[in-house]
Amino acid sequence: MTHPWHTLTADETLERLSSSRDGLSSEEAARRLSEQGPNQLEEFYKPSKLRVFLRQFENYLIIVLIFAAAVSWIAGETTNAYAILGIIFFISLVGFFQEYRAERAMEALREMVAPEANVLRSGKMTRIAVRDLVPGDVVYLEAGDKVPADGRVIEETSLQVVESSLTGESVPEDKSAAVVAEETPLADRTDMVYMGTIVVYGNGRAAVTATGTRTELGRISGLVQRRPEEPPIKIKFQHLAKQLAVVVLAACAIIFAVEVNRGAPVLDTLIIAAALAVAAIPTALPFITTITLAYGTQIMAGKNAIIRRLPAVETLGSTTVICTDKTGTLTRGEMMVRKIWTGREVEVTGTGYDPAGTFRREGDDLNPSEDGHLSALLVAGALCNNSRLEEGSDGWNVIGDPTEGALIVAASKGEILDYVEGWYLEEVVEFPFDSEMRRMTTVHRSSDGLTVSMKGAPETVLAFSTRIMRDGSEEPITSEDLLRASKAADEMAGSGLRILALAGKVMAPGAPLGRDAVEADLTFLGLVGMMDPPREEAKEAIKVCEKAGIRPVMITGDHKLTASAIGRELGILNEGGRVLEGTELDEMTAEELAEMIEEVSIFSRTTAEQKVRIVEALRRKGHIVAMTGDGVNDGPALRSADIGVAMGRTGTEVSKEASDMVIADDNFATIVAAVEEGRRIYSNIRKASSYLLSCNFAEVMTIFIGVMLGLPVPLIALQILWINIVTDEFPAIGLAVEPAHSDLMKNKPRDPKEPILTRGLFLYTLGISTVIFIGTLGLYANALRGGAPLEEARTTVFASLVIFEIYNAYNSRSLHTSFFKMDPRTNGKLILGLIASLGALLVAIYHPWMQRLFETAPLDAGSWAAIVVAASAVVVVAEIFKRWELPERSGRPR
Repeated sequence: MTHPWHTLTADETLERLSSSRDGLSSEEAARRLSEQGPNQLEEFYKPSKLRVFLRQFENYLIIVLIFAAAVSWIAGETTNAYAILGIIFFISLVGFFQEYRAERAMEALREMVAPEANVLRSGKMTRIAVRDLVPGDVVYLEAGDKVPADGRVIEETSLQVVESSLTGESVPEDKSAAVVAEETPLADRTDMVYMGTIVVYGNGRAAVTATGTRTELGRISGLVQRRPEEPPIKIKFQHLAKQLAVVVLAACAIIFAVEVNRGAPVLDTLIIAAALAVAAIPTALPFITTITLAYGTQIMAGKNAIIRRLPAVETLGSTTVICTDKTGTLTRGEMMVRKIWTGREVEVTGTGYDPAGTFRREGDDLNPSEDGHLSALLVAGALCNNSRLEEGSDGWNVIGDPTEGALIVAASKGEILDYVEGWYLEEVVEFPFDSEMRRMTTVHRSSDGLTVSMKGAPETVLAFSTRIMRDGSEEPITSEDLLRASKAADEMAGSGLRILALAGKVMAPGAPLGRDAVEADLTFLGLVGMMDPPREEAKEAIKVCEKAGIRPVMITGDHKLTASAIGRELGILNEGGRVLEGTELDEMTAEELAEMIEEVSIFSRTTAEQKVRIVEALRRKGHIVAMTGDGVNDGPALRSADIGVAMGRTGTEVSKEASDMVIADDNFATIVAAVEEGRRIYSNIRKASSYLLSCNFAEVMTIFIGVMLGLPVPLIALQILWINIVTDEFPAIGLAVEPAHSDLMKNKPRDPKEPILTRGLFLYTLGISTVIFIGTLGLYANALRGGAPLEEARTTVFASLVIFEIYNAYNSRSLHTSFFKMDPRTNGKLILGLIASLGALLVAIYHPWMQRLFETAPLDAGSWAAIVVAASAVVVVAEIFKRWELPERSGRPR
């Protein structure tokens, strides 16, 4: 069991680790390394490329196709067997590349560990490989370092660490050697540092408490290793393949028994079985599904949504809940001054680090340069600062601490920054921010003397203030002033703002520069409230999601008040919505969490494991969950969700590799476009599935009923294969790119358990296939009765099926819009596909070499007229079904 290191003092920690402030001896470190292993993330077993490829053949549809190839081979139809095996290889190859790429998440996690670390061995500082660190080592950390292992801080000087990749909070965390309470959540353990986080300020020493897989990052890596469940569309196709396998085996068994009983030769019977097996299997369906998904990913890539796994497109389209991180996803990831208090409240407008914005007091615009009090506060914020503002090709950026950057941006908005840089010559003294003293103080020289500026926690700055600025003049501070300032700070903090107080004074040029003298008798200037502002486009995206029946849930490592303020501003936290903290979540059982999960709009101060619990609770309630994130701590939840969505700009490599989709522009609104595309793709897959299955059902019934009636086999296996792979496929590709309907995002998400063929769509598919096989079989019987040779009669069946299917393909563009109301110009690819399908049929019938291969014969004009008229029956039956709205009843608004 892991020790609660954060509850022990520095000396107690070293004693428990059998170490000292001088570190371990080289001999002891070597012994511990041999016992506990290297400080690296465990390399779990990874299947070989061959194993990943062979795993593709576990799919039921592949098994059915292998069965068909075997039957064709036994029956002597080697050409058919080779063709089917080629299809099997193509499908398996696509699956192999998708799965093999998904196995790279662990490599990205390992790259987060720094290659070397500064460590004390026997009292001497040395630099060693990170993998050689052991518990008990004392490491030295300074700004710019990546923390090499989990550790207990034993001493520090203004040490600040950015833990956003682990906790989700964008503000640097002040570190201290002071003990914290046992129940303190990971994000607030100020006496601990964690592997993979970044030191941004100060320096310190930490005793290593955990290495490798025993670190927080290591535990996350174990969670990321959990293999996600199969995507819904894959499960549905596997279920469909099982049903097809049963149908094929039953039909083949019946035909075999009947024909052998009639005295037919076994080989001839196998040829019939091969034809029936090939007819029953929609060989084009896996290919068309892949093409549909792949085409969708191209469209989504153009909208900055990069799909890493093709089935994720369909999954996103059925999403019912989006669990979204706050920092950098709903917000800009840029601290910004929102409010200033100088006795009266001033609102500051703008966006992130962009220095464009205004100051407003009581609804009126305010010019800081004309307000002595406000300008003095902005000057103090700009002077007590080590950050700078730069404009780059990707916009405005802050170099340095985000909080200090917000003060620089505010000064720039108030047109104060140029004045500060021109008037104040140099910094004479700086007392850096200290987590225990909770303040920073600077002294700058100007032509007027020395200017002192202090920023820090309100109670700290007020304690050093003996005067207060009121209406541009300095007056002694009173107890009433202290009460008003404290009340204003509490109100600003209650609205989710991060609060800093500012104070200052002017000293004579030769005044003493000791800390006590510099920080004495300051003038209190006011309060500044900062927040990482929400993205404007995120507000609109959330509204669209809600109209589409998708519930957004914020899951963040940030504080409850901050998260609530952002949630209210974005519209995520509405009346009746609850906010739950990570500590509260830990006290709940899985059943209790599932019981109240629907009421919670925001989860704050969450850890990696808690995010996984939230996702799993939502899934247990029947939701299809999309999880967005950008940090290491988001990795496990991204893998546990039905679809993980990583941020492309700010996202870590771990989050990207653990995700199913990457948003290239970090724009929450892009997810909305991806949802719409996912819905369009699934709708098109259903249409293509109905079209292809109706064709296959018709072929099966034509052969089955024909043989049962004692007629010769209506089609040879190669003719069926030509229909299934060539003439069916061109129109199906056109259906794959059918544009989205205008009301697509006004419908609620479909039931995740809904099969590809719903009851209504199944009846529609069965009805269409019945019309096709009755019409085709009737034309076949009429040709035989009229004395036509067998080759010509089979050619009639061959042509009839294709013409019927051309009508059927155009009908399938919409399963509720009339055939006569659909505009052919909106899907030119389908029209080209229909022409290509007809061309493939004519080549097979009229080209001499193809006639010999396919055993076809030319048809006269009368035969063609009869086929075209009979095939038009498909339109009549489809119109009846559409009038009843059976095919898409489940897809209509609920």
